Amino acid sequence: MKPFVPVKLPIDEKIDLLFFYNDLIEASTNIGKYQIMLKNSKINANILINPIILQEAVQSTKIEGTQVTLDEVLESEVEKKKNTNDIKEVLNYYEALKFGEKNLSKIPISTRLFKELHKILLSNDVRVKSRSPGDYRTIQNFIGPEGCTIKTASFVPPEPQFVNKYMSNLERYINEPKDNLHPLIRIAIVHAQFETIHPFLDGNGRIGRILIPLYLFEYNVIDSANFFISETLEKDKHKYYKLLNDTRIKERWNQWIKFFLESVNQQAKKYIKMVEDINVLYEKDLALAMNIVSNNNIVNIVNIMYKHPIFTINKMAELTGIPYSTCRRYISQLEEENIIYSDEKLREKKYFYYNLLDLLR
Repeated sequence: MKPFVPVKLPIDEKIDLLFFYNDLIEASTNIGKYQIMLKNSKINANILINPIILQEAVQSTKIEGTQVTLDEVLESEVEKKKNTNDIKEVLNYYEALKFGEKNLSKIPISTRLFKELHKILLSNDVRVKSRSPGDYRTIQNFIGPEGCTIKTASFVPPEPQFVNKYMSNLERYINEPKDNLHPLIRIAIVHAQFETIHPFLDGNGRIGRILIPLYLFEYNVIDSANFFISETLEKDKHKYYKLLNDTRIKERWNQWIKFFLESVNQQAKKYIKMVEDINVLYEKDLALAMNIVSNNNIVNIVNIMYKHPIFTINKMAELTGIPYSTCRRYISQLEEENIIYSDEKLREKKYFYYNLLDLLR
């Protein structure tokens, strides 16, 4: 196989809008509905989004082979033991995404941002140092099943000396598009092109998926970096890889865009249902909690449970500013009424808000 030569963007002449028009309308409508629901949620959106971002980090790294659950990541936040590499990778992804969102007003979606995200993604010694964190590759790479060689690879990205040229073309398309396509179509193209160029030695899939919410936020499709499709892509990952490869070998862009929009729509519908269910749960459990403890401090505790559904009394006291002894009393009362559950350890006891965890998983 020879190194691939990507098409230059834009490619609007290859796009048949009628092929996926209905998918575009439905995906756009449901993302908009999800944004409205977040705004009108009974829970502050910043509190609600935190565990959703962590779940995205879990799902995106899972596509790359990590074996860790959302519960394990949440538990790691309150445990003092050393994190596994899989948990570190998830937390790195979370930090990279939050960095991108925070700095989008100062750093455009560009090589500079990609390299900063990559540096964070590969920090804490999660990968061997030869993976060059924060730098585009200077050697040839290839993609395929474990154990394959460049001769048996399913795809060989462009030669390293051309990476900067192709990335410059991608940057121009991201920041100064010359077509009239909807941002959801453009990000499908951008994601595929980024994965085709494969500018880093490692972490390209994750950076490419972080790019999706950042782009949609930049183009005002979403109100913050709050929409992710890694969970849907992970479920259909072989289809995901095959259709990405078809954009290269067979130039089947319309089929890829249709799949991307279907994934967006599927995830949007799931998020809409989840926010509906979380609102009902919040109202019910807050009423129960306030019936048990007639003090406004209990509202602070319940709110923190939605941001950190696995916690210790020490962590809850730190986050709420409520004295430890008062926290312990209130949490014991919530446990007594089966609103939360503990691991029953004598020291550093952890508490689990399973009602919420079941909706997030």
